[in-house]
Formats: sequence, C-alpha cells, structure tokens
Amino acid sequence: MSSIGYGKLVIGCVAGMLVLGGATLGLGIGGIADMPADSETTVDEDQLEINTVQSPAEIRPDEPLRVQLRITNAGSETTTKQVALRLSGDGDQQSPETVKQVEVSATEPTDVTLAIKPEQLNTGEYTYAVAVGESSSLEATGNVAILTPPTFVLADTSANATIVRGTNASIRANLTNIGAYRGVQTIRFAVDTDRNGQYSDAETLNESTYSLAGGQSQVSTATVNTDDLTPDEYQYKIATDNETTTGTLHVQQPATFRIQNMTAPANVTRGETANVSVAVENVGDVNGTDTVTLRSNLTNTTYSRSVSLAANETTTMSIGVHTTNLSRGTHNYSLGTADDRETVSMTVEDSYFEVSDLDGPNVLYIGDTAVFSADVTNTGNITGTQSIQHRIDSDDDDQPEAYGVNRNVTLAPGESTRVRFEIEYTVTDSTDYPVEPLKLQAYVYGLYSDDARASTAMSVKPSWARGLGGSGSSDGSTSVSEGDRASLDEITQDKYGLYYDEVSSETKRQIEEVHDRQPFADGLTATEVRTREEIARQEYGADVKAGDKFNFTGLEIETQQKVEEDFDAQFQTDSGDRIESWDELANDTYGTSYENLTASRQENIRTMYQDQFE
Repeated sequence: MSSIGYGKLVIGCVAGMLVLGGATLGLGIGGIADMPADSETTVDEDQLEINTVQSPAEIRPDEPLRVQLRITNAGSETTTKQVALRLSGDGDQQSPETVKQVEVSATEPTDVTLAIKPEQLNTGEYTYAVAVGESSSLEATGNVAILTPPTFVLADTSANATIVRGTNASIRANLTNIGAYRGVQTIRFAVDTDRNGQYSDAETLNESTYSLAGGQSQVSTATVNTDDLTPDEYQYKIATDNETTTGTLHVQQPATFRIQNMTAPANVTRGETANVSVAVENVGDVNGTDTVTLRSNLTNTTYSRSVSLAANETTTMSIGVHTTNLSRGTHNYSLGTADDRETVSMTVEDSYFEVSDLDGPNVLYIGDTAVFSADVTNTGNITGTQSIQHRIDSDDDDQPEAYGVNRNVTLAPGESTRVRFEIEYTVTDSTDYPVEPLKLQAYVYGLYSDDARASTAMSVKPSWARGLGGSGSSDGSTSVSEGDRASLDEITQDKYGLYYDEVSSETKRQIEEVHDRQPFADGLTATEVRTREEIARQEYGADVKAGDKFNFTGLEIETQQKVEEDFDAQFQTDSGDRIESWDELANDTYGTSYENLTASRQENIRTMYQDQFE
C-alpha cells in the first residue's frame, strides 16, 4: 500500500485543473454533474482537509481498486460532501470512476473507502485522482498498476526435427510466463505416429505441469523413440491449455548397405586367388560405414572389408579368396553386410592322384630286393604333378614313415601310370641303403600320393628261413590259395618272424584266433591277416600300443562292431564261426534292421551280440 499526505483543499482553483508540486493535471468531471448536490451546510470547503490517502501500488485484474482517505472537518458544523475517485491512463476512452456522498463530522475525522470494481479495470498503468466537494476540485492523486495476469507463451525450440531411425529424437519447447505474477500451466507433447491427422492418448509422449513466476521460462522436453517408425515425415504437437504449436519430425533411414551383382569365377585352380566382387549401395538417408564379410560354407575362413558410403552412393569391391588350402570341389560363399547377403558357388579344380592295385612281397627275406608297385590315376580335373612315396612303419606306430624313396609323376585328368620301386632291405645300419635296418617282424608299408594311399603288410625273415614254410607260397609266405590251413608256427613266423612258443601269451591268444578262423579269404596270406588289436589300433585309433594288453570288450560297442566286421571279412564265411553284427542279428531275429527296433529289442540284440564273445 502507498500512503500520500496532502494539505487543505484550495477552493479557488479552476474547475477540472489542479496544480500539485508544480505540475498541472487535467481531470474530466463530466460524471460529477449527475451526482446529487451537497447538503446545505455552513461549513466552507476550505475548512476540509484530506489528511492521508492509502491505495495499493498494484493489484491483480480480479481485485477491486480500493483507495482509503481520512477527511478532517475544521469547521463547527457537520457537513455532507461528494467524494469522487476516478482513474485515467493507458488511453482509456472513459476513465472508470466511483462517487460517494460522505457526511463529514466536525468532531472527529471521517474515514472513507472508495472502490472501483474489477470489471471496470483493464491491465495497465493508471493515475488515480480523489476530488471532494461540489466543485470536484482535485485534492489528491496517485499511481496504480493493474497487473497483467499469468499469460503463457509457447515456443517450439526443437533443434533436431530431423533424426535417423533407431536413435531417440528430442522435441523441446520453451514455456514463458509473460504475466506479472506466478501461474500454473500444463504442457503436452504428442506425435501422430500413425499419420492419420489425429493425436490419440497412445500417441502422447508426456505431460508436465509447471509453476512459473512472472517473466520466468521453462524448457520442456519429450523423447521420441524412433525404432518402430518407418522412415518418413511425422507431425507432432505441443499444446498448453490455451496455445498449440505443431511441427514436422523427419525420420531418416539409417545407413543401410545392400549388395547386388555378386560374381565369382565358376572354376579356379587350387592355389590361385579367386576374386569375388560385389556392388555395395548405401540405400539409407545418411552416410555410414559397414563391414562386408565373405564366408565359406566349408571352412571357418572369413574375409572382411570395411566400406564407407554417402547416402545413395554405390561402389564395387573385390575380395580375394586364397584357394591353396581348399579341397577340390564346389564351395559356396556368402557375402554380405549386417543388412543384406548373397551366395555364390565356385568350383576348385585340382589334380587328385588315386593309388590302387598295390603289389609287393608278403614275406621279405633279408638281402633280397623288394619290388613295390601300384597304379596311380589322376581322377582330378586338371593336370598335376605329385611325389609318389614309398613308406614303411619302422617304429610300430601304425603310421608308415617316408624315407626319401619317391618319384615325381605328372598326369593329365584320367591318365594312369604304374609306379615301381626296387628296394634292398638289410639288418645292417648302412648309408648304402635308403631305409633304416629292419627287425625280423611284420611291417605295414604302402605307396602314398598327396591325396591317397594303398597299404598292406609284410613279414621280414632271415635269409636262411627261405623255403621253410611247407604250406607256403614260393616266396615263403603262407597261402590259402587251395584252402590250406597254416599252422600256429607258420602264422607266427609270417607275422612276427618268431615261432609260436617265442611270443607272449597275449600274442598267442590273438594268433590262436586267427588260426581258428581259417581258412583265410581268397588272396590273403597270414602276413596280411590282422588281429582285432591291429585293426582297432590302425583303423579306429584305439589307445593301445603294440605289446600292451588288449581288452577288446573294453572298446565302445560301436567300435567293437566295426572291428569285428573288418576281422570277419578276412576269413571265408562258411566256417560257422563268424560273428554277426547288430543288423545281421536284428534281421535274423526280428526281420528288420537294428535302428527300426524298439529300445527293449535293441537291448536284446546287444546282449546277443555280446554273448558271441563268451
């Protein structure tokens, strides 16, 4: 509230004008003439004095303007006077005013309150004047401000109306209260994600309410998740209770790499580098970098290349595939990015040297020259050259070793040749011979190409043992060409260069198995017939060293079955002593294969199979 003190009323002033502090203020008094005249009194107006004036310096537009003053009567009589309050300012055409008839006592001051209703007031700066008496002479003036109510201005300040799909977009608005005092306002954000021109509740991002003082601003932000938005334009809306603004959100396609026109040579010679090429296009709306990866369906080898492209840019890239370690045949390659992939086939051509029809001695007498030969055929699709090696297992690990006895052979596709080696073996360690000296025992040997092999076994015997095998062939090894049965000594001599009584009990048992299963299959000699232990170790990787105790039933049942089938194949099948496989037992017993039996019948077949070893 402001309080202003003034002196006595000056009756002699010109109607409608007042000089205060050297300033002259004109007041309209048109409304005064319509008011009732003052009551008759003997008190002169110059005997009235306004001691104080109280009024607010500012009010809200929903409040009345109240001005309080105290009138003192210096005369001796009570009198009734007209007291008027009027406003002027801010270009009003008619100044609002209010008038009262006030009885002023001569005995004590009179307090008067004048009020102008809110509906008569507009926002702005006003000068008010209080006049007392019939002449409406100005007695007091002052200033009052009708405050501007809370008024909120909304401004869209979104800086990223363009956003790449998959990243979060921010829509921002600045809310400002341009009113004179605090107010509350709610701001709402929504995006028309289905682009139907409407904003449903489901499309509302968030809603926030702020209390702002006059002149205060607040930035409000809403986040748009663009993962599920198709690249396009979307309208968004920012709204308060009395204002709405809209904008456009541009959702861009991220850098997306597509591949096309993938090519590769249909055929490539192994060892050459094959170039696989492809056109890569960024069909996105923004620049980006991706990795183009080439993968093989047969190997774990991958070839990768990073590529950076501007939006809608295309480039052709080539990746070299090394074929040195690839097998002969068709290979499928897939090439692509995180977004796209294509497949192409490429045939690797190479020579392939098959080794067949191996011929060599079953029994070798020390000092003799051994002749080994085999057919070598190039079954590949290009001409090739390979080294054909003679190998012999001299250390009893069932892996014949090479000793530098080899011959280079060049063959066109489909071409064959007979490769022949003549080697003199000795029991003496001498540099005159190409291989290490051999003991009197059985050895696995063979001819090897880079791709294949053919192998068999032979026994090494002393020269004096030549011709001792009565039932043997001309080279001293046993033979069943006429159905003869070899003795235990003959079998032991052929396989190990020892007599039956000279070997261990474990070896004796295995020799007895071979002896009892005679006759041998056509064309086999005792040297070539392998025991179950030898088959298990050489063909199926059984972890048993030569000379160790061999537990056949300790093998996995599937391995037992395979070993037994290989063992049985070395003998003629009419002996009645053949071990039947699971499938054979299943067909004999149930008339179907093993895999078609129920679990209980499979268990029965496994029991029957095991009983054959009892």
